[in-house]
Amino acid sequence: MKTSYASIVALACASLAGCSAQVDDSSIGVAKEGLTLQQCADQRDACVKQFGFLGALTICPTQYTSCSLTASNALPAQVTDAVSDAANCTDDFGTCSANATSPSELAACAEEQAQCVAAILDVELPSIVTGTTQCVETSVDCINDAASVSDLTGCAGDLADCAVAQAETVIPQEVIDVVTDVTACTTDLNACVRAATTPSAVTACTTTEAVCVAGSLGVELPNVPVSEVVSCTEAAAECTLEASRISDIAACAEGLLDCNAAVVESLDAPPVLDCAQVWTACMVRNPFGFFTCAAERRACDAANP
Repeated sequence: MKTSYASIVALACASLAGCSAQVDDSSIGVAKEGLTLQQCADQRDACVKQFGFLGALTICPTQYTSCSLTASNALPAQVTDAVSDAANCTDDFGTCSANATSPSELAACAEEQAQCVAAILDVELPSIVTGTTQCVETSVDCINDAASVSDLTGCAGDLADCAVAQAETVIPQEVIDVVTDVTACTTDLNACVRAATTPSAVTACTTTEAVCVAGSLGVELPNVPVSEVVSCTEAAAECTLEASRISDIAACAEGLLDCNAAVVESLDAPPVLDCAQVWTACMVRNPFGFFTCAAERRACDAANP
């Protein structure tokens, strides 16, 4: 097949940065949102037919790659990323388990896979127990079957529920009740953040989670802006999800109380003044105490070289 001079010029220009807009879209097609991989392949074939051997080596493969990345069988990027990441988790587990030489090493492989899949779905899992492995396998299947972001949210909820149910078989019910509540707090937070469209909406999500976690642990938040103690409640949530005994829950609650108290103390503490501010404050208190204030300034400078 012969290629026209104009087509060769268009092809050569299209292969250079900034010139791709000169290629005739009507004959070879351009990737549009919602295309399937098969349609991307059809575009590539049309491109090769128009531009021949030269096109097959230059613009056509590039066009196909771009199309496949944006189309991906019309699935949202978050879904295709999740599917790819889940496959990596499974591959890593296979490699890890193949090299395991003891039951404890195999259990460690299973825990790594569980945390890997949980991270894809933004799920904080409770203590990993034997039955959690089946939850993870089911979750991977759920991810592979997903067709929308809302499907991934459903997978996240199912994984959290399944993991909690498995933990119930070996962990005291009193602990499970708290772990279940905190798991719901963190799951709701992640769903809220995914749906948020503004920074203020994200802040509202984290505030709600902080109140939720504190309530689950029976801890009353101090009379300060909730945003000031979010890091405290996040640490408490992580602590709770690792708990397997009632004493663990008590320690998490105590840790939250201590963290809150430290925040309050830091907010109530007087501001730290530099030496120049020490001088100014002294002169405001005692306008005629030049020598006294000068002595305070010298002492401050000596203590803060």
